Amino acid sequence: MLVLCCAARLCLSGMKVGLYIGGGTSPRVGGGHTFVIELLSALDRMRDRCNHELTLCYYKSSEEIARQFTSFPCLNLDAARAEVSSKKERYLERLPNFVQRTYRFVQVRHYRAPVASVEDRLYLRAGIQFIVQLNPFAALSTNIPFATTLWDLEHRNSPWFPEVGLLQEWNARENMYAFLRRAAMIYTGTHQGLLQITSYYQVPADRIKVLPFGAPEFALAASEKPSNPELIRKYNLCAEYIFYPAQFWPHKNHILVLEACKIIGEMTAWTPDVVFVGADKGNLSYVQEYARRLGLADRVRFLGFVDQRDLVQLYRGAFCLAYPSFFGPDNLPPLEALAIGCPVVAADVPGAREQLGEAALFFPPTQETKLAEAILSLRNRESRERLVLAGHARTKSHRWDDYALRVIKSLDEFAAIRRAWA
Repeated sequence: MLVLCCAARLCLSGMKVGLYIGGGTSPRVGGGHTFVIELLSALDRMRDRCNHELTLCYYKSSEEIARQFTSFPCLNLDAARAEVSSKKERYLERLPNFVQRTYRFVQVRHYRAPVASVEDRLYLRAGIQFIVQLNPFAALSTNIPFATTLWDLEHRNSPWFPEVGLLQEWNARENMYAFLRRAAMIYTGTHQGLLQITSYYQVPADRIKVLPFGAPEFALAASEKPSNPELIRKYNLCAEYIFYPAQFWPHKNHILVLEACKIIGEMTAWTPDVVFVGADKGNLSYVQEYARRLGLADRVRFLGFVDQRDLVQLYRGAFCLAYPSFFGPDNLPPLEALAIGCPVVAADVPGAREQLGEAALFFPPTQETKLAEAILSLRNRESRERLVLAGHARTKSHRWDDYALRVIKSLDEFAAIRRAWA
């Protein structure tokens, strides 16, 4: 009876929770945008099982997302900050970041007390007691207790890649991730992610929640729809092609797909086309030139950014998804492919087997011969069908609704702590 009474009291201790999107989360971001949309959609579906009041907190650059979730109360941080910021603070915001940090440091040292930021005053005025940061790359500076999602720490794992390892970028990421030690909870997709957080930032393991990613709902819905042969004509594709949706960063390792296709052409009479989709992040011209040097220029299609409808059809028509990225442990494209019924061959990076299980073939991301062998093995019909069936089973084992319910459970747990002060 005592246990039931305690549980009842906990249920009454709901918090007002800010779901922090931050700014700059557009569809062209790729997986980051998909993650935020999927998690918000799941939280929306699970609202009747949540004792907490959830409020979207965003800047104007992410207003497009807020418009999709009108059932949530919203706090537009850009619109509201003018109401609480002083003339001096508005002036400081135009100065470089290091000047702002120095000013706040002097203020704290002089007054011997923390100075509430404009953001903190906005949250306090809105009654927000806890913040869940949905996008780990959105700057969050607050004295309010918070949880954060975390997708990877690849600047620590692979600092030689220029997009994470150049001095300015590496330092920026270190400064950004320093807040992990202050987080009440961290949500990561794999136990490999947990090990990286505890190793690199000494966060106690009991503050880290391992919540596996689910396959995006758009991909699950698309698995029941027929393919569209018009797409083959639209993009001038051959009937069999290897598909790789990834922005053109060096770590995405497009080169390995090209090398593997060259080997396949030399080993067999089959030379598959390659279809790359994704925005240029500085490495596109290098990949295009590499394709020309290998004599594959007429076999490779660079389609740039494509909308979700075409993306689904490209998965459906592909011979397989080749995913040679050096980065992990959490990646969404393989889960999209599994849901749609596209066989997956994926780089065997730490965490990949935990995420994909028996539903993918694995290869070392530095060995093009192994990738070529994995692709060729899919020409065996039984092997291919077995992999597709395993993919469908895998996507049923982890769903975004489960992810949302575990986030809600973690909020329930923290509510018992947060009720200790006003």
